[in-house]
Amino acid sequence: MSGATLGRADASFAGELRRRVSPGATVYARGDGGESEAECAAHSHDHSFHAAQVPGCVCYAANTADVAACVRLCRERRVPLVARGAGTGIEGGAIPPAEGCLVVSLVRLTKVEVNADERLATVGAGVLKLALAKALAPHGLLFGPDPSSNPSLGGMASTGGSGMSTMMWGTTKENVRGLTVVTCEGEVIEATRRARVRKSSTGYDLTALYMGSEGTLGIITELVVKLRPVPAHRVGAVVAFADIRPAVETVVSLQRAGFETALRCELMNAEGIKVTNAIYSTTLREAPTLFLEFVGDDAEAPWAQCQAAVAMAKERGCAPDPLLARDGAALDHLWEGRRGCYLAASRYRKATGAQRLPDAILVTDVCVPIPALAECVAATEDDFRGAGVPCVICAHIADGNFHCLVPYQPPVRGDAVAIEHRLIARALEHGGTVSGEHGVGLGKREHICAEHGPVAIDIMHRIKKALDPDGLLNPGKVLLPGSGLRQQLRPARL
Repeated sequence: MSGATLGRADASFAGELRRRVSPGATVYARGDGGESEAECAAHSHDHSFHAAQVPGCVCYAANTADVAACVRLCRERRVPLVARGAGTGIEGGAIPPAEGCLVVSLVRLTKVEVNADERLATVGAGVLKLALAKALAPHGLLFGPDPSSNPSLGGMASTGGSGMSTMMWGTTKENVRGLTVVTCEGEVIEATRRARVRKSSTGYDLTALYMGSEGTLGIITELVVKLRPVPAHRVGAVVAFADIRPAVETVVSLQRAGFETALRCELMNAEGIKVTNAIYSTTLREAPTLFLEFVGDDAEAPWAQCQAAVAMAKERGCAPDPLLARDGAALDHLWEGRRGCYLAASRYRKATGAQRLPDAILVTDVCVPIPALAECVAATEDDFRGAGVPCVICAHIADGNFHCLVPYQPPVRGDAVAIEHRLIARALEHGGTVSGEHGVGLGKREHICAEHGPVAIDIMHRIKKALDPDGLLNPGKVLLPGSGLRQQLRPARL
């Protein structure tokens, strides 16, 4: 933020904001007692381990005009503001930077308009992933990206989220055709101007600029997204291995084979299977395990490629009798276990009988080139094992993207963070990225300096300064304070 004195979202601010927003909006302010105090406290944190900060004011916007009104008042009074969706982030991206901050909640922006003929949908930033899926089901359509949690569409666009179907359908960035964005001046860029046009070679790509910017350059309030037909056939397999390295090597071979019907290829390590069995009452072998799903409009091609993938696993010594399902729905309960690995990890010690208290969770999110995948994953698991720190690995492994969910109690948090830094350094040394889909927020700011280098970071600072000169939009996120070229940051070392 600029060095000039900042304002505060106090009772006076809240009173003025109530006069400016629509009747459908609701404003809560600290000091009003009761419900207002509870609402402000609820908006002080996300799912990360970063310290909470209670904001001075919360506004539930009812539409884009309300968001613009919030931004204009914040600019007039120099009050920092943070846009928030479902609050499922794990890098601190939606945590208020100061107690006098305004949080603009987008959860009431739930518009869904489906254009089935053009396979497009216009959706509010507050629409949740599962709510969109329900709205699209009667049309036989779906939105491709599939995070394990239930985030808002605005949050997915703001962080570049993706999930378990990236292998076939890509990340959120590849599935958004246009955005409505409120700028730092409270002006509005409309999503629908060119969203229905299949291609355009005019001007800068502002959609790409705002996506992944985590609310630091503008606030996304509406999206136009691409849709796809629901595949007619699903098949799947679950394959266990004695060691994690041949499991990952199988994935590398599968990628090289170029199976066009492969939708999902997920990995859980033995510890992940152990806690998932305990929490979800599954009975899988406690070993590194691949979850595979293939889809298509005919029944034979997915089944043939599923069998070929299992044959590759057998060549690498997988456990006998892998589970195959010609009807993919038969494996849905196992997929739910894979989706619930965060919950399972949070109950790690309770599930393993070590203690009754839930654990805090440190979630990592690196992505590496496919040829480096086996070495990076195996070395990471060895690192955790050698330090005596439990680690649940659940990975979108075919994308090179893997997560370590590290359950810990506060006294050993430093050990977990130190191993994460080594993991990040290892990913960078292999030519990877420090965040595949969770964004930067507070947690990865230093590390992206090592990833991108000082020239690129300096350009990012200049973009931020140009689009948000007062530094009021989600300040302190993504970029460390100061000019990128002047930062003397060293990456973590192994």
